[in-house]
Amino acid sequence: MSKILLIDDDRIVTELVALFLTKKLGAMCESAHSFQEGKALLGQNPQDYALAIIDYHLPDSADGEMIDYALSCGVPTLVLAATYDSDTRDRLLAKRIVDYIVKRDIKELNYLESAVRRLLHNRQTKALVVDGSTAYRDSMAQLLRNQLLIVFQASDGQDALRAFDQNPDIRLVITDHAMPKMDGLELLKQLRKHYKRDSLAVIITSDMGGTSLIPQFLKAGANDYLLKPYSTEEFICRINANLENIQMIQALKDQSRTDPLTGLCNRRFLFEAGGAFHAMARRSGLSLCAIMLDLDHFRHINDAYGHEAGDQMLKLVADTIRGHFRRKTDIVARFGGEEFCIVQSCESTGNLPSFVEGLRAAIAEAKLSYSHYELSITVSIGVATGSFGSFEEMVKAADSLLCQAKNRGRNQAVFDS
Repeated sequence: MSKILLIDDDRIVTELVALFLTKKLGAMCESAHSFQEGKALLGQNPQDYALAIIDYHLPDSADGEMIDYALSCGVPTLVLAATYDSDTRDRLLAKRIVDYIVKRDIKELNYLESAVRRLLHNRQTKALVVDGSTAYRDSMAQLLRNQLLIVFQASDGQDALRAFDQNPDIRLVITDHAMPKMDGLELLKQLRKHYKRDSLAVIITSDMGGTSLIPQFLKAGANDYLLKPYSTEEFICRINANLENIQMIQALKDQSRTDPLTGLCNRRFLFEAGGAFHAMARRSGLSLCAIMLDLDHFRHINDAYGHEAGDQMLKLVADTIRGHFRRKTDIVARFGGEEFCIVQSCESTGNLPSFVEGLRAAIAEAKLSYSHYELSITVSIGVATGSFGSFEEMVKAADSLLCQAKNRGRNQAVFDS
Protein backbone atom coordinates (compact mmCIF):
# COMPACT_ATOMS: atom_id res chain seq x y z
CA MET A 1 0.00 0.00 0.00
CA SER A 2 1.04 3.68 -0.30
CA LYS A 3 3.05 5.19 2.52
CA ILE A 4 1.95 7.57 5.27
CA LEU A 5 4.25 10.49 6.09
CA LEU A 6 4.43 11.56 9.76
CA ILE A 7 5.90 15.01 10.51
CA ASP A 8 6.23 16.08 14.15
CA ASP A 9 9.14 17.46 16.14
CA ASP A 10 8.22 15.13 19.01
CA ARG A 11 9.94 11.86 18.13
CA ILE A 12 7.95 9.96 20.74
CA VAL A 13 4.72 10.99 18.99
CA THR A 14 5.92 9.89 15.54
CA GLU A 15 7.20 6.57 16.88
CA LEU A 16 3.96 5.94 18.76
CA VAL A 17 1.75 6.83 15.78
CA ALA A 18 3.88 4.82 13.35
CA LEU A 19 3.80 1.75 15.61
CA PHE A 20 0.05 2.06 16.12
CA LEU A 21 -0.83 2.51 12.43
CA THR A 22 1.50 -0.29 11.38
CA LYS A 23 0.01 -2.68 13.91
CA LYS A 24 -3.63 -1.73 13.34
CA LEU A 25 -3.69 -1.03 9.60
CA GLY A 26 -0.52 -2.59 8.24
CA ALA A 27 0.47 0.89 7.05
CA MET A 28 3.97 1.79 5.90
CA CYS A 29 5.10 4.97 7.69
CA GLU A 30 8.01 7.37 7.20
CA SER A 31 8.86 10.09 9.71
CA ALA A 32 10.31 13.60 9.60
CA HIS A 33 10.76 16.06 12.47
CA SER A 34 11.03 19.47 10.81
CA PHE A 35 9.83 21.45 7.82
CA GLN A 36 13.13 20.89 6.00
CA GLU A 37 13.11 17.14 6.58
CA GLY A 38 9.48 16.86 5.50
CA LYS A 39 10.04 19.01 2.44
CA ALA A 40 13.01 16.86 1.42
CA LEU A 41 10.93 13.67 1.60
CA LEU A 42 7.90 15.13 -0.17
CA GLY A 43 9.98 16.80 -2.84
CA GLN A 44 11.36 13.47 -4.06
CA ASN A 45 8.19 11.50 -4.88
CA PRO A 46 5.02 13.05 -3.41
CA GLN A 47 2.86 10.52 -5.27
CA ASP A 48 4.30 7.78 -3.03
CA TYR A 49 2.33 9.11 -0.05
CA ALA A 50 -1.36 8.33 0.40
CA LEU A 51 -1.58 10.67 3.39
CA ALA A 52 0.50 13.09 5.46
CA ILE A 53 -0.06 13.55 9.20
CA ILE A 54 1.55 16.87 10.16
CA ASP A 55 2.00 18.84 13.35
CA TYR A 56 0.73 22.40 12.94
CA HIS A 57 3.70 23.96 14.78
CA LEU A 58 7.19 22.79 13.83
CA PRO A 59 10.49 24.41 14.95
CA ASP A 60 11.07 25.82 11.45
CA SER A 61 7.40 26.07 10.48
CA ALA A 62 5.45 27.88 13.17
CA ASP A 63 2.38 28.80 11.15
CA GLY A 64 1.51 25.69 9.15
CA GLU A 65 3.95 26.15 6.27
CA MET A 66 4.57 22.40 6.20
CA ILE A 67 0.83 21.84 5.74
CA ASP A 68 0.72 24.29 2.83
CA TYR A 69 3.67 22.58 1.18
CA ALA A 70 2.17 19.09 1.51
CA LEU A 71 -1.13 20.29 0.04
CA SER A 72 0.69 22.03 -2.82
CA CYS A 73 2.28 18.65 -3.60
CA GLY A 74 -1.18 17.11 -3.84
CA VAL A 75 -0.79 15.01 -0.69
CA PRO A 76 -3.96 14.74 1.46
CA THR A 77 -3.13 16.11 4.90
CA LEU A 78 -4.40 15.39 8.40
CA VAL A 79 -3.23 17.93 10.99
CA LEU A 80 -2.20 17.49 14.62
CA ALA A 81 -3.00 20.68 16.54
CA ALA A 82 -1.90 21.47 20.10
CA THR A 83 -5.02 23.48 20.93
CA TYR A 84 -8.66 23.59 19.92
CA ASP A 85 -9.93 27.11 19.34
CA SER A 86 -12.10 28.71 16.68
CA ASP A 87 -9.28 30.70 15.06
CA THR A 88 -7.02 27.66 14.62
CA ARG A 89 -9.95 25.56 13.44
CA ASP A 90 -11.00 28.12 10.82
CA ARG A 91 -7.45 28.53 9.52
CA LEU A 92 -6.99 24.79 9.18
CA LEU A 93 -10.32 24.09 7.51
CA ALA A 94 -9.72 26.94 5.06
CA LYS A 95 -6.63 25.07 3.85
CA ARG A 96 -8.78 22.14 2.64
CA ILE A 97 -7.19 19.61 4.98
CA VAL A 98 -8.98 16.32 5.45
CA ASP A 99 -9.28 16.64 9.24
CA TYR A 100 -7.48 17.77 12.38
CA ILE A 101 -6.89 16.11 15.72
CA VAL A 102 -6.12 17.78 19.04
CA LYS A 103 -2.64 16.67 20.00
CA ARG A 104 -3.27 16.50 23.73
CA ASP A 105 -5.37 13.38 23.10
CA ILE A 106 -2.78 11.65 20.91
CA LYS A 107 -2.21 8.88 23.45
CA GLU A 108 -5.78 7.72 22.82
CA LEU A 109 -5.09 6.91 19.19
CA ASN A 110 -8.51 5.45 18.41
CA TYR A 111 -9.80 8.51 16.55
CA LEU A 112 -6.58 8.78 14.54
CA GLU A 113 -6.80 5.12 13.53
CA SER A 114 -10.46 5.56 12.59
CA ALA A 115 -9.70 8.66 10.50
CA VAL A 116 -6.79 7.08 8.65
CA ARG A 117 -8.69 3.84 8.01
CA ARG A 118 -11.65 5.79 6.65
CA LEU A 119 -9.53 8.03 4.43
CA LEU A 120 -7.68 5.09 2.89
CA HIS A 121 -11.00 3.35 2.27
CA ASN A 122 -12.52 6.53 0.79
CA ARG A 123 -10.14 6.36 -2.17
CA GLN A 124 -12.32 3.54 -3.57
CA THR A 125 -15.67 4.98 -2.39
CA LYS A 126 -18.02 6.84 -4.72
CA ALA A 127 -20.28 9.72 -3.65
CA LEU A 128 -22.97 11.69 -5.47
CA VAL A 129 -23.96 15.31 -4.80
CA VAL A 130 -27.46 16.31 -6.01
CA ASP A 131 -28.43 19.97 -5.84
CA GLY A 132 -30.03 22.50 -8.17
CA SER A 133 -27.64 25.20 -6.97
CA THR A 134 -24.31 25.07 -8.76
CA ALA A 135 -22.62 26.93 -5.90
CA TYR A 136 -23.82 24.50 -3.22
CA ARG A 137 -23.14 21.52 -5.46
CA ASP A 138 -19.56 22.56 -6.21
CA SER A 139 -18.90 23.44 -2.58
CA MET A 140 -20.10 20.06 -1.29
CA ALA A 141 -18.26 18.21 -4.03
CA GLN A 142 -14.99 19.89 -3.04
CA LEU A 143 -15.49 19.03 0.63
CA LEU A 144 -16.03 15.40 -0.34
CA ARG A 145 -12.93 15.38 -2.55
CA ASN A 146 -11.00 16.70 0.44
CA GLN A 147 -12.05 13.46 2.14
CA LEU A 148 -10.53 11.52 -0.81
CA LEU A 149 -13.92 10.37 -2.12
CA ILE A 150 -14.65 9.81 -5.82
CA VAL A 151 -17.33 12.45 -6.46
CA PHE A 152 -20.09 12.77 -9.06
CA GLN A 153 -22.61 15.59 -9.42
CA ALA A 154 -26.25 15.87 -10.53
CA SER A 155 -28.61 18.85 -10.77
CA ASP A 156 -31.85 16.99 -9.94
CA GLY A 157 -33.31 13.60 -9.11
CA GLN A 158 -33.61 12.38 -12.68
CA ASP A 159 -30.00 13.31 -13.37
CA ALA A 160 -29.04 11.47 -10.17
CA LEU A 161 -30.75 8.24 -11.28
CA ARG A 162 -28.85 8.40 -14.57
CA ALA A 163 -25.63 8.70 -12.55
CA PHE A 164 -26.61 5.52 -10.68
CA ASP A 165 -27.21 3.69 -13.96
CA GLN A 166 -23.57 4.36 -14.84
CA ASN A 167 -22.20 3.94 -11.29
CA PRO A 168 -24.36 1.48 -9.31
CA ASP A 169 -21.60 1.18 -6.69
CA ILE A 170 -22.16 4.72 -5.34
CA ARG A 171 -22.25 4.46 -1.54
CA LEU A 172 -23.11 8.02 -0.43
CA VAL A 173 -25.70 10.48 -1.71
CA ILE A 174 -26.13 14.06 -0.50
CA THR A 175 -29.28 15.48 -2.03
CA ASP A 176 -31.17 18.72 -1.67
CA HIS A 177 -34.86 18.61 -0.80
CA ALA A 178 -36.27 21.18 -3.27
CA MET A 179 -35.27 20.46 -6.89
CA PRO A 180 -37.00 20.65 -10.28
CA LYS A 181 -38.16 17.55 -12.23
CA MET A 182 -37.64 15.19 -9.27
CA ASP A 183 -37.17 16.43 -5.71
CA GLY A 184 -35.11 14.87 -2.93
CA LEU A 185 -38.00 12.93 -1.39
CA GLU A 186 -38.93 11.22 -4.65
CA LEU A 187 -35.29 10.48 -5.40
CA LEU A 188 -34.95 8.92 -1.95
CA LYS A 189 -37.99 6.70 -2.55
CA GLN A 190 -36.62 5.56 -5.92
CA LEU A 191 -33.22 4.75 -4.45
CA ARG A 192 -34.68 2.78 -1.57
CA LYS A 193 -36.34 0.42 -4.05
CA HIS A 194 -32.87 -0.92 -4.82
CA TYR A 195 -30.58 0.07 -1.95
CA LYS A 196 -31.05 -0.45 1.78
CA ARG A 197 -29.85 1.99 4.43
CA ASP A 198 -26.91 -0.25 5.29
CA SER A 199 -25.57 -0.27 1.70
CA LEU A 200 -26.26 3.32 0.61
CA ALA A 201 -26.18 6.36 2.90
CA VAL A 202 -28.55 9.15 1.83
CA ILE A 203 -28.26 12.55 3.52
CA ILE A 204 -30.95 15.15 2.84
CA THR A 205 -30.03 18.84 2.83
CA SER A 206 -32.58 21.65 3.03
CA ASP A 207 -32.92 25.28 4.07
CA MET A 208 -36.32 24.45 5.56
CA GLY A 209 -36.39 23.14 9.13
CA GLY A 210 -39.45 22.10 11.06
CA THR A 211 -40.50 19.19 13.19
CA SER A 212 -42.62 17.56 10.47
CA LEU A 213 -40.20 17.70 7.54
CA ILE A 214 -37.28 15.86 9.13
CA PRO A 215 -39.30 12.81 10.29
CA GLN A 216 -40.86 12.64 6.82
CA PHE A 217 -37.45 12.07 5.25
CA LEU A 218 -36.19 9.76 7.97
CA LYS A 219 -39.29 7.55 7.68
CA ALA A 220 -38.82 7.44 3.90
CA GLY A 221 -35.33 5.99 4.39
CA ALA A 222 -32.91 8.89 4.82
CA ASN A 223 -29.86 8.14 6.95
CA ASP A 224 -29.39 11.74 8.07
CA TYR A 225 -30.56 15.34 7.61
CA LEU A 226 -28.41 18.47 7.23
CA LEU A 227 -29.90 21.95 7.56
CA LYS A 228 -28.53 24.72 5.34
CA PRO A 229 -26.44 26.73 5.95
CA TYR A 230 -24.07 24.29 7.65
CA SER A 231 -20.51 24.64 8.85
CA THR A 232 -17.68 22.80 7.12
CA GLU A 233 -16.90 20.87 10.27
CA GLU A 234 -20.51 19.74 10.77
CA PHE A 235 -20.66 18.62 7.14
CA ILE A 236 -17.46 16.57 7.48
CA CYS A 237 -18.53 15.02 10.79
CA ARG A 238 -21.91 13.90 9.42
CA ILE A 239 -20.35 12.52 6.24
CA ASN A 240 -17.74 10.59 8.20
CA ALA A 241 -20.26 9.19 10.67
CA ASN A 242 -22.49 7.86 7.90
CA LEU A 243 -19.62 6.40 5.91
CA GLU A 244 -18.22 4.69 8.99
CA ASN A 245 -21.61 3.11 9.69
CA ILE A 246 -21.82 1.76 6.15
CA GLN A 247 -18.26 0.44 6.30
CA MET A 248 -18.75 -1.13 9.73
CA ILE A 249 -21.90 -2.96 8.62
CA GLN A 250 -20.15 -4.18 5.46
CA ALA A 251 -17.21 -5.42 7.54
CA LEU A 252 -19.60 -7.37 9.79
CA LYS A 253 -21.29 -8.87 6.73
CA ASP A 254 -17.92 -9.86 5.30
CA GLN A 255 -16.93 -11.50 8.58
CA SER A 256 -20.16 -13.48 8.68
CA ARG A 257 -19.56 -15.02 5.25
CA THR A 258 -15.75 -15.26 5.07
CA ASP A 259 -13.35 -17.87 6.41
CA PRO A 260 -10.86 -15.84 8.50
CA LEU A 261 -7.84 -18.03 7.68
CA THR A 262 -8.07 -18.35 3.90
CA GLY A 263 -10.26 -15.39 2.97
CA LEU A 264 -12.55 -17.70 0.99
CA CYS A 265 -16.29 -17.96 1.55
CA ASN A 266 -17.26 -19.96 4.62
CA ARG A 267 -19.59 -22.94 4.79
CA ARG A 268 -22.59 -20.87 5.85
CA PHE A 269 -22.30 -18.55 2.86
CA LEU A 270 -21.68 -21.52 0.55
CA PHE A 271 -25.07 -23.04 1.36
CA GLU A 272 -26.89 -19.70 1.28
CA ALA A 273 -25.44 -18.55 -2.05
CA GLY A 274 -25.20 -22.06 -3.48
CA GLY A 275 -28.86 -22.74 -2.71
CA ALA A 276 -29.91 -19.57 -4.52
CA PHE A 277 -27.57 -20.36 -7.43
CA HIS A 278 -28.99 -23.87 -7.73
CA ALA A 279 -32.59 -22.64 -7.70
CA MET A 280 -31.83 -20.05 -10.37
CA ALA A 281 -30.05 -22.65 -12.49
CA ARG A 282 -33.03 -25.00 -12.38
CA ARG A 283 -35.40 -22.21 -13.46
CA SER A 284 -33.18 -21.16 -16.35
CA GLY A 285 -31.97 -24.60 -17.43
CA LEU A 286 -28.35 -23.79 -16.55
CA SER A 287 -26.00 -26.64 -15.69
CA LEU A 288 -23.99 -26.51 -12.46
CA CYS A 289 -21.13 -28.55 -11.08
CA ALA A 290 -20.01 -28.99 -7.50
CA ILE A 291 -16.36 -29.78 -6.81
CA MET A 292 -15.34 -31.14 -3.43
CA LEU A 293 -11.61 -31.14 -2.65
CA ASP A 294 -9.75 -32.57 0.34
CA LEU A 295 -6.04 -32.38 1.22
CA ASP A 296 -4.36 -35.79 1.37
CA HIS A 297 -2.61 -36.73 4.62
CA PHE A 298 -2.97 -33.19 5.93
CA ARG A 299 -2.69 -34.38 9.52
CA HIS A 300 0.93 -35.36 8.83
CA ILE A 301 1.87 -31.71 8.26
CA ASN A 302 0.30 -30.62 11.54
CA ASP A 303 1.93 -33.46 13.45
CA ALA A 304 5.38 -33.13 11.86
CA TYR A 305 5.75 -29.36 11.47
CA GLY A 306 3.08 -27.80 13.72
CA HIS A 307 -0.28 -26.15 13.20
CA GLU A 308 1.24 -22.93 11.89
CA ALA A 309 2.69 -24.90 8.96
CA GLY A 310 -0.73 -26.47 8.47
CA ASP A 311 -2.38 -23.06 8.36
CA GLN A 312 0.18 -21.84 5.81
CA MET A 313 -0.50 -24.88 3.65
CA LEU A 314 -4.24 -24.24 3.76
CA LYS A 315 -3.63 -20.67 2.62
CA LEU A 316 -1.40 -21.85 -0.22
CA VAL A 317 -4.03 -24.31 -1.45
CA ALA A 318 -6.76 -21.66 -1.10
CA ASP A 319 -4.72 -19.20 -3.20
CA THR A 320 -4.15 -21.85 -5.86
CA ILE A 321 -7.86 -22.66 -6.04
CA ARG A 322 -8.74 -18.96 -6.15
CA GLY A 323 -6.39 -18.50 -9.08
CA HIS A 324 -8.25 -21.16 -11.10
CA PHE A 325 -11.78 -19.91 -10.42
CA ARG A 326 -11.92 -16.23 -11.35
CA ARG A 327 -15.44 -15.75 -12.67
CA LYS A 328 -17.66 -13.56 -10.52
CA THR A 329 -20.31 -16.27 -10.44
CA ASP A 330 -17.92 -18.93 -9.09
CA ILE A 331 -18.43 -19.76 -5.41
CA VAL A 332 -15.18 -20.87 -3.76
CA ALA A 333 -15.47 -21.88 -0.10
CA ARG A 334 -13.60 -23.54 2.68
CA PHE A 335 -16.01 -26.33 3.59
CA GLY A 336 -14.35 -27.15 6.89
CA GLY A 337 -10.98 -28.36 8.15
CA GLU A 338 -8.94 -29.27 5.08
CA GLU A 339 -11.95 -29.55 2.73
CA PHE A 340 -12.90 -27.03 0.04
CA CYS A 341 -15.96 -26.73 -2.18
CA ILE A 342 -16.38 -24.93 -5.49
CA VAL A 343 -19.65 -24.33 -7.33
CA GLN A 344 -19.70 -23.03 -10.89
CA SER A 345 -21.87 -22.98 -13.96
CA CYS A 346 -20.89 -25.51 -16.62
CA GLU A 347 -22.04 -24.66 -20.13
CA SER A 348 -20.25 -27.78 -21.33
CA THR A 349 -18.76 -30.61 -19.27
CA GLY A 350 -16.42 -31.66 -22.07
CA ASN A 351 -13.54 -29.50 -20.84
CA LEU A 352 -14.24 -30.07 -17.15
CA PRO A 353 -11.97 -33.12 -16.64
CA SER A 354 -8.91 -31.34 -18.08
CA PHE A 355 -9.70 -28.20 -16.07
CA VAL A 356 -10.00 -30.13 -12.80
CA GLU A 357 -6.86 -32.09 -13.63
CA GLY A 358 -5.05 -28.79 -14.13
CA LEU A 359 -6.17 -27.68 -10.68
CA ARG A 360 -5.04 -30.95 -9.09
CA ALA A 361 -1.64 -30.72 -10.78
CA ALA A 362 -1.18 -27.06 -9.82
CA ILE A 363 -1.78 -27.87 -6.15
CA ALA A 364 0.60 -30.84 -6.28
CA GLU A 365 3.32 -28.64 -7.83
CA ALA A 366 2.89 -25.74 -5.38
CA LYS A 367 5.67 -25.49 -2.81
CA LEU A 368 5.45 -24.06 0.71
CA SER A 369 8.69 -22.72 2.18
CA TYR A 370 8.38 -23.15 5.93
CA SER A 371 11.35 -22.65 8.22
CA HIS A 372 14.10 -24.54 6.38
CA TYR A 373 11.66 -27.04 4.86
CA GLU A 374 9.97 -27.12 1.46
CA LEU A 375 6.56 -28.72 1.81
CA SER A 376 4.00 -29.90 -0.74
CA ILE A 377 0.68 -31.71 -0.68
CA THR A 378 -1.76 -33.50 -2.99
CA VAL A 379 -5.54 -33.42 -3.10
CA SER A 380 -8.41 -35.77 -3.83
CA ILE A 381 -11.38 -34.38 -5.75
CA GLY A 382 -15.01 -35.33 -6.33
CA VAL A 383 -17.04 -33.65 -9.09
CA ALA A 384 -20.85 -33.78 -9.35
CA THR A 385 -22.43 -32.51 -12.57
CA GLY A 386 -25.79 -34.25 -12.73
CA SER A 387 -29.29 -32.93 -12.10
CA PHE A 388 -30.15 -32.74 -8.39
CA GLY A 389 -33.30 -31.75 -6.56
CA SER A 390 -31.44 -29.48 -4.14
CA PHE A 391 -28.05 -27.90 -3.65
CA GLU A 392 -27.48 -30.02 -0.57
CA GLU A 393 -27.96 -33.17 -2.65
CA MET A 394 -25.40 -31.95 -5.18
CA VAL A 395 -22.79 -31.25 -2.50
CA LYS A 396 -23.48 -34.63 -0.88
CA ALA A 397 -22.96 -36.35 -4.24
CA ALA A 398 -19.65 -34.52 -4.79
CA ASP A 399 -18.54 -35.52 -1.28
CA SER A 400 -19.36 -39.16 -2.02
CA LEU A 401 -17.26 -39.00 -5.19
CA LEU A 402 -14.45 -37.44 -3.14
CA CYS A 403 -14.53 -40.47 -0.83
CA GLN A 404 -14.17 -42.71 -3.89
CA ALA A 405 -11.08 -40.75 -4.94
CA LYS A 406 -9.61 -41.30 -1.46
CA ASN A 407 -10.38 -45.02 -1.56
CA ARG A 408 -8.79 -45.38 -5.01
CA GLY A 409 -5.44 -44.11 -3.76
CA ARG A 410 -5.78 -40.31 -3.41
CA ASN A 411 -4.27 -37.55 -5.60
CA GLN A 412 -6.95 -37.95 -8.26
CA ALA A 413 -10.41 -36.76 -9.31
CA VAL A 414 -13.57 -38.83 -9.66
CA PHE A 415 -16.55 -37.63 -11.76
CA ASP A 416 -20.18 -38.75 -11.72
CA SER A 417 -20.30 -39.20 -15.47
